[in-house]
Amino acid sequence: MPEQTASPSLARRRRTRRRRMVALGAAGAVVLVAAGGGVALAVGGSDDGRYRTATAERASVEQVVDTVGTIASANRRDASFSVDGTVADVRVTVGQVVGAGDVLATLDTEALQGAVERAEADLAAAQQQLSDHLDAQTSSDPTPSPSTSSLTSADTDEPADDPTAPADPADPAVERAAAEVRAAQQALLDQYRLTADALDASGESVSASQATCAAFLAVVAGDVDTPDPTPTATEPPATDTTDTTDATDTTDPTDTTGAPVTDEPSTAEPDPTVVEQALADCQAALTGTLDAQTATDAEQQALLTLAAALDEAVRALQEAETRSSSSPTTTTSGPSTSSPSTDTPSPSTPSPSGDTTTTVTAATIVADQAAIDLAEANVTLAQSRLPFATLTSPIAGTVAAVSLAPGDAVTASSTTVVVTVLGPDGYTVTTSVPLTSIDIVEVGQTAQVTTPSTDATLTGTVSSIGVLDTSTTADPAYTVELAVDPTDERLYDDASAQVRITVAGADEVLTVPTSAVHVDGTTATVQVLEGGTPTEVTVTRGAVGAERTEITDGLAVGDEVVLADLDEPIESGTSATTGLSGLGGDQVEMPGPPEGFVMNGDLGGGPPAGFTQRDGG
Repeated sequence: MPEQTASPSLARRRRTRRRRMVALGAAGAVVLVAAGGGVALAVGGSDDGRYRTATAERASVEQVVDTVGTIASANRRDASFSVDGTVADVRVTVGQVVGAGDVLATLDTEALQGAVERAEADLAAAQQQLSDHLDAQTSSDPTPSPSTSSLTSADTDEPADDPTAPADPADPAVERAAAEVRAAQQALLDQYRLTADALDASGESVSASQATCAAFLAVVAGDVDTPDPTPTATEPPATDTTDTTDATDTTDPTDTTGAPVTDEPSTAEPDPTVVEQALADCQAALTGTLDAQTATDAEQQALLTLAAALDEAVRALQEAETRSSSSPTTTTSGPSTSSPSTDTPSPSTPSPSGDTTTTVTAATIVADQAAIDLAEANVTLAQSRLPFATLTSPIAGTVAAVSLAPGDAVTASSTTVVVTVLGPDGYTVTTSVPLTSIDIVEVGQTAQVTTPSTDATLTGTVSSIGVLDTSTTADPAYTVELAVDPTDERLYDDASAQVRITVAGADEVLTVPTSAVHVDGTTATVQVLEGGTPTEVTVTRGAVGAERTEITDGLAVGDEVVLADLDEPIESGTSATTGLSGLGGDQVEMPGPPEGFVMNGDLGGGPPAGFTQRDGG
């Protein structure tokens, strides 16, 4: 029987490793590493004390993607294209030596480019539909009227009323009602974006809590190391009836009370401190997820309230239009305007008739905006397929077989049309990256890998990126494979691994705090304080971290950017951020760690080397 008692040095290594895992779990989704001696935030305030500000300055930024993967031996890989297409070029032959990430073959990109163009056309159509529907709700307003006449005629059959339309906006009541509709529309769209951001934050919080709790499970599994915990309870009868004398003869006589099976794994005693801390981290992450879900519910309720307000504003506009068309000065045109809007002869009740004739409601506007978001995601997905026209080698090795040729039609993830590469003994890490980050991950990027079997930090290279959605949830995710650099460390197949992929970085570049940057779709802005007044400025971002963001255009060194307006009301309640940023709105201050929490205590109570907190945190 192998010796099970852990040596003191091994126990120390385990504690050090798990302490590192706790630190990683506490960091959550924080992905900024400040290189080159640290970063000074230089946070200040405006002269009148209203704004909290920071100065645009030069610093070093590194943007990374953190994820969890699985280690596997790298002996043979059958590389196939991740998208359908026609082979344009084959770059390798049998017997050729290739490195991880080397190009094996390419596809004709014409079909993939066509898919991008179709997705962009669908996006333009969705955007136009929202614009038309917004204009239709204020169709009697003189500004949008010419551009929405076709939609108005389709929805309400009003071509005959166009000559009388200019008379309605002359009524101040109609003008005020139309202005209220436009304000309600903008408020609804703004709230829709906040609700969508809250949903994204909730999803990311769930992912972060899963990673943190997975670290806890890894600690427990590593300490207890019990492959079959359930047979322990039923072991005495199993020992008496099945193992008979063989079990007792091969073990110590003093361990006959259930020990013959459980004695071997139980000698690796768990470290209660490490297990309790990992459990506390998992519980804190779950609390953050619940907070994020509560915030999402609040945003959704606010969206419903604003939707009802828009519908009411539209009804008020319809009533104002009916009163204006029914006034004594327009008695001859009264019947003509009321006739197409309702089948009933009573123009004095425009609210019910307006609901039946005007199909553009607040729900329609929300659906239009959701269609735009979906079309934007499809454009991103279609564009992300273009790089997959290049087939790269997932490992370093020798080409053993080439089962494709120029002109061949291939299907995505084929198991027969492949290039087979045989590699020396080594390892790969297979992980999954969500759609929100896959566009910044590229073949050839470097990565750091840590695994419970060693205290060493391993290095690797992104060798291939999948295009098929492998997620089992509504949030798409894609497989990324990394080739681990040769190492003498002992690794195990199917072992979990923490992966940190460096996707962008720069030294001594113009940066601002990430919390100062506001992102709406593809547009990024900051507020620059000039003469005590904030001015919104559109900027171009480079590397984006949790603490600092590189600005490549739009600002200059020394510009004062606004972090917070202290006169804005603070929402009630307390919420943990779980390390998420860039979701819009002010950052929420994180509560302190659980009672008794000690981070990296053997370093004097300070944080781990290289650990940086969020802005203002």
